[in-house]
Amino acid sequence: MNIDFTPYFAKPGPQAFTSRHATMPWRSSVPVAKEDIPNTWSQLITTLDRAAKPRKRLVYIHIPFCETHCTFCGFYQNKYVSTAADRYAQALIQEIKMEAQSPLHQSAPIHAVYFGGGTPTALNASDLANIVKTLREELPLAPDCEITIEGRVLNFTDDKISSCIDAGVNRFSLGIQTFDSNIRKRLSRTSTGDEAQTFLRKLVETEQAAIVCDLLFGLPNQSLESWQRDLDIAHDIGLDGVDLYALNVLPNTILGKAAANNRVDIPTPAQCRDLYLHGSEYLDQLGWHTISNSHFARTTRERNLYNLLIKEGADCLAFGSCSGGSNNGYSYMVERNLESYFAQIENQQKPLMMMMRSTDGAYQWRHDLQSGVEKGRIPLDELTPNANQLLPLLSQWHQCGITQSDSTCVRLTNEGRFWASNILKTFQELILKLSEIDASSDSVTLPQAVVHTE
Repeated sequence: MNIDFTPYFAKPGPQAFTSRHATMPWRSSVPVAKEDIPNTWSQLITTLDRAAKPRKRLVYIHIPFCETHCTFCGFYQNKYVSTAADRYAQALIQEIKMEAQSPLHQSAPIHAVYFGGGTPTALNASDLANIVKTLREELPLAPDCEITIEGRVLNFTDDKISSCIDAGVNRFSLGIQTFDSNIRKRLSRTSTGDEAQTFLRKLVETEQAAIVCDLLFGLPNQSLESWQRDLDIAHDIGLDGVDLYALNVLPNTILGKAAANNRVDIPTPAQCRDLYLHGSEYLDQLGWHTISNSHFARTTRERNLYNLLIKEGADCLAFGSCSGGSNNGYSYMVERNLESYFAQIENQQKPLMMMMRSTDGAYQWRHDLQSGVEKGRIPLDELTPNANQLLPLLSQWHQCGITQSDSTCVRLTNEGRFWASNILKTFQELILKLSEIDASSDSVTLPQAVVHTE
């Protein structure tokens, strides 16, 4: 049985695929019944699978408060109120201490901690410091553990900066999005572009942590000239790293609703592709190093460990309302409702609102694939024994300029990196199809049959 590859073919020119679409690595998962979640969680953290291949370990901390609601953001959950935030910080510390000594939490060194949100820097200085100190005291953080605080310019005071650094934070990630004051205003960013520059320069001058920022391309009213200014400023400031992300217009956001009603114009995928190529090629000319499809490093201080390891399938211990984690084939999410979160913590219960279990016993191949796509190098021979059957597709992609050759060790061009989500989805589907064909012909060559060697 042959596979028709034509639906996966790229088109020559500036728009290789009709649209960019995200894909989730946990496609083969089923929910754990709500009544079974407490017992399943208890077994997960107390009973270790000694036969399982060791994986890297991460921690994710979620701070579900924002002082303003940005028009493009789909992660807004709770408006910042000081009393609620103070109560939350204490509950979060209690959640960490409640489980930190379990066999699972103590079984492996933690290589990266990431504070996301929301806006972690909405918390006061002492609460931020106490949470970091609790993690360092209670969990087995590796000596070189990357500890990232995500934040924004608004109310990120000198006191908060020094408190975080003194507690052990060694990386700050700022969601700048753009330095263009007019565009920032339309996004409901309260600080101006000049204020954002001044703040970042001050942070860089501390010389005590890696400083990175996010820049968005594909914003309404964004021109190539304004994008170039953003890139110039990011380089001139002396940042250690920068993320170049495409604007993801979510339908439930303020911006998404405005776009649906034709009140704002959103750039086409081809226009976004041009901005991405311009940005990635420009940073390369300036000597920046490409760490992943979206992330670029200027100095050796920047490692981007959390983001790289999460794509590799590292176990992630999650704490805080709205946080999500994964361990040993299970993924889970912590309660979103704050009052419910507080009540369960007070009752000494892990406040889980859902758990999913992978039905694919060889799920690690999905992470290996995702990690390869993220880094721009996909060794298909290590993912499937049927890699050579994909050569017609690989040849067509190479002709369209999205891969560097037609080899089964796929290396993406910058063009291919822009379309990474499409490439990931294609390989996920085709590797499974090839396995199903072999299984139907009594040839057992599933992805897990491939032996990985160092």
